[in-house]
Amino acid sequence: MQAFTLSKKLYITFFLILIGIAFGVSCLSFYERTGFSPSLTVRHYNGNDETVNDDVEYEYNEPLLQEKLFFPKSYREILEIVHVHAFMIPLIIFVLSRILSLTDIRDGVKTTIYSIAFVGTGMNLSSIYLIRYKPEIFSLSLLASYIVLGLCFTTYISMPIWVMWFKKATKDVEYWL
Repeated sequence: MQAFTLSKKLYITFFLILIGIAFGVSCLSFYERTGFSPSLTVRHYNGNDETVNDDVEYEYNEPLLQEKLFFPKSYREILEIVHVHAFMIPLIIFVLSRILSLTDIRDGVKTTIYSIAFVGTGMNLSSIYLIRYKPEIFSLSLLASYIVLGLCFTTYISMPIWVMWFKKATKDVEYWL
C-alpha cells in the first residue's frame, strides 16, 4: 500500500477509522440493551413476562419498559433486525476484505481473517433466531459473535493502516484500488 498517494492513504484511513467508530457504536448499542450478559440478552429477545403469549404482537411501550417489563420480539421484529444486518455486515466485511487484500500480508493470514469474519457473521445473523426460538444457550453464540467480529474488525482496520503508514515499501509489489 505504500505505492498509494497521500490522498488515497488518507481516504482509506478515514474510512477505516469511521468503520471502527461505527462498530464501536454498534457494540455500545448492544451493551445498552443486554449488558453483554447472556441472561439479559435472552430477556431482550424473549421478554421477561411469563404470562405473555408468543402469538400476540406487541408494540414498543416506554412506560412498560420503565417498569422493566419486556415483551418477546415478534417474528416480524426479528426478521427486520436480521434483514438489515444480513445486507450490511457482509457488505462492510467485503469492503474491509478488499482493502486488506491490497496489502502484502501473507495470503494465509488473509484467508484466516476472511474465514473467521464469515463465521462471525453467520453466528451473528443466526443467533437472534436461535435465542428466540431455541434453547437460551444460544445467547452465548451471539455474544461470541461480537467478540469474533470485534477481533476481525480490529484486524481489518489495524493491518492496512500499519502497512500504509508504518511498514517499509517493497519495490516489487504494485497495488491497485
